[in-house]
Amino acid sequence: MASSTSGLALSLIAVSCQLLRLSVELIQKASQKTAKDFKEDHHNATAKSTKKPLGENEKSYGSIASSDEEVEHLLDEQTSSPLPSSMLSTLSFRIQISIAILLSIVVVFKVGVMFPSSIHWTGFCVVALGLILTASDRLRQRFGTFHRVLCSLSMIALWLPIYSWYFGDKAVATGGDKMFFVLVSLYVILNLVESVFLPKSPESNQEVELSPGSRKSLSRLAMFRLLKPYFWPDATGSSAFSNRLRAIMTWVCVILSKICNLASPLLLGWASTALAHEDYGSTIKYTILYSAIQFFGAAFKEGQSLVYLKVAQAAFVQLSETTFAHLHSLSLDWHLRKKLGEVIRSMDRGISACDTLMKYMFLWLVPAMAECIVVCIIFASYFNYLPMAMAVFYFVWLYIVWTVVLTLWRKKFRKAVVKSDNEFHDRCTDSLLNFDTVKYFTAEDFECQRYGDSVKEYQKGSVNVQASLSVLNISQKLILQICLATALSLATMGIKERIDCCIDHGCDSGVSDCCQSIDVITCPGMQVGDFIAVLTYVLQLFQPLNFLGSVYNAVVMAIIDLKNLSELLAETPDVKDAPDALALPESNEDDPDIAVEFDNVVFRYPTQAENKGLKGVSFKMKRGTTTAVVGPTGAGKTTLSRLFFRFYDVLGGAVKVNGKDVRSVSQKSLRGAIGVVPQNACMFNDTIRANLLYGRRDASQEEVELAAKDAQLLDFIAGLEEGWETMVGEMGLKLSGGEKQRAAIARCLLKDPPFVLLDEATSALDTLTENSIQEALDRLGNQRTVLVIAHRLGTIRNADNILVLKDGKVAEEGTHDQLLDLDGVYAEMWKMQLHTNTGSQGSLSALDN
Repeated sequence: MASSTSGLALSLIAVSCQLLRLSVELIQKASQKTAKDFKEDHHNATAKSTKKPLGENEKSYGSIASSDEEVEHLLDEQTSSPLPSSMLSTLSFRIQISIAILLSIVVVFKVGVMFPSSIHWTGFCVVALGLILTASDRLRQRFGTFHRVLCSLSMIALWLPIYSWYFGDKAVATGGDKMFFVLVSLYVILNLVESVFLPKSPESNQEVELSPGSRKSLSRLAMFRLLKPYFWPDATGSSAFSNRLRAIMTWVCVILSKICNLASPLLLGWASTALAHEDYGSTIKYTILYSAIQFFGAAFKEGQSLVYLKVAQAAFVQLSETTFAHLHSLSLDWHLRKKLGEVIRSMDRGISACDTLMKYMFLWLVPAMAECIVVCIIFASYFNYLPMAMAVFYFVWLYIVWTVVLTLWRKKFRKAVVKSDNEFHDRCTDSLLNFDTVKYFTAEDFECQRYGDSVKEYQKGSVNVQASLSVLNISQKLILQICLATALSLATMGIKERIDCCIDHGCDSGVSDCCQSIDVITCPGMQVGDFIAVLTYVLQLFQPLNFLGSVYNAVVMAIIDLKNLSELLAETPDVKDAPDALALPESNEDDPDIAVEFDNVVFRYPTQAENKGLKGVSFKMKRGTTTAVVGPTGAGKTTLSRLFFRFYDVLGGAVKVNGKDVRSVSQKSLRGAIGVVPQNACMFNDTIRANLLYGRRDASQEEVELAAKDAQLLDFIAGLEEGWETMVGEMGLKLSGGEKQRAAIARCLLKDPPFVLLDEATSALDTLTENSIQEALDRLGNQRTVLVIAHRLGTIRNADNILVLKDGKVAEEGTHDQLLDLDGVYAEMWKMQLHTNTGSQGSLSALDN
């Protein structure tokens, strides 16, 4: 008996695995159909334009894909042919074998087996479902790890009971049984070989390398690690212990709530049974317990929501800080290519997606599925009625698959409504904005007709959406009612079985005390009150599944958003500290006079051609001196400053500061020793005081005022109505160019670095402003080692050393007078600026500062 039960259980597992594969296949096919319809609409909408916008094909970093891009990507993955053409004939032959085996089993049923057993029917169902799966995915595009594992599990679960059945009863096995055993064994071997040895398609192979230029993405395991703060948060506003205790209590509340839900129908059933046996005291007791359990179930559910609020807040803070810190860790190259709006959307939606997944998948869907499984176990064990357990299980399964498939089918109607809604609003706006043009051509009737057509299309789409919703609702109700009727009918049969047994044992009726005293081993079956328990269990199971369509959409969109966030977090910085990185020393121990050295530096940007960039640049900067770099646009002036600040690492040679290769010291210590005044100084949307304090956040007010005075900014601040508390606006838009440059200089003075980098700090200013700024820059460069990226040659006449870059090399080097005497590139540039300034201003004051 035990062997027969275990064999039946394994057979049902085999069928269930095949059904699960078929369910996933149906959902994938529905997704593919939805993607195909959407892609056709998208292409039709864009077919009118023959020219592509500039940069349309360029990939942006950290972008969040729109829903259309995601759907197109999904379609491209599912419609490409991953297998070589030589293998297609083999797969076609595979289908033919499956058909032959299935037909042979039918013949065996007809001729060799008079009354097929559950073993025979199980084998037939597994082969039939396998044939459907093979035919629906003939190219094996979706035959990935998931399908292979389930297929192998199904074959093993099918073959073990058949093997046990055949060899256990081999003496009485018929010729048909032998043929059935051979056919099923052949089918099992065929599927196991295919699952193990069939090459994976690129779509199903997760180890495929990314092509150059493709987006990086985190692994699935790393994506799930993003959800870790919801299960085990770190310290945020409160201690880590408090946050983790709340996370644990959330799951405790979930479990206790489900336990109450699972126990309450049993109490109601016991109360009904006691009432049928006229045991009124027990009826009242069970009724009170049922009400109490129902209350505690609701209380734990609300407790879960309340406790989870703090967990979600802590997780949101932790994920936000992690993502924000990651963005700041990325290299300058990434930040120059990114689209900030898309990065912010990717960040916001990705973090919200984690909360959505947690709320709908882990706190709603997973407990609901677990409840379904436990109910089926109760039906099979407590009620000892396996047919009822399997019936309810498969009906819930059908309900879920049908809901998901119809939800995907309804997407095209919702998209059509959104499209027509946008169209008739756009048409209305466009017509009213061009009111005069409509009057010019007396086109009122034409515009009204066009607008009316758009509104009719919108209303038509709205009807389709509502009709499809009605189809979904009525089909869900149909599945529920059929499941309910089946479960209650089986419960009735179980009750009848026990009542008949009781009568056979001499009881007057099934509700007598005699029948109540007989144990379930003697008289198996179900009690009268179990009918009410089954009714409650079935209704309770399907109640949360009413929202499955909406939950499925929310989970799918959350996964897409989480994938985009994972692409963002998968980006790695190009510049990293060495494991043994040290702090930058205060001086050059080998040669104290040399502060900075570029030693045969070779570098080009990743997007540059091989013949571009720096080609062996070498020079030295003495401590306390000013070195200027000049040259035509694209010569590599700004590149030198970025290498000095270590925004990039050199491809050859070395950049040394205080005798140490910048790659061997920590970025924090290096950048902490360098002050920068850029060409376009940017300010935070904060007060002037806060922006200056960014140079050294622990500086006193006296130090801030001294820095502002040296930068010639103090009088300007004193003249403001709100003084130091004046808001500068976004990017410092409320300040003029000269005021922003003075603020940047003051901020750098407050930092008090030994090295100063001036990246064309006055090139965008007028001559008068430049003169005043130059005085502040002179104060900034006093007793410091300064590297100046110059555009106007007059500003660097007094530099201790001038480098002339041309074609990525140092063409000339020396002081201003020395370079003029060479009569080379620098002299030519000087003459050109001299001529330009003489012609435009009539004086040489701009060059004679």
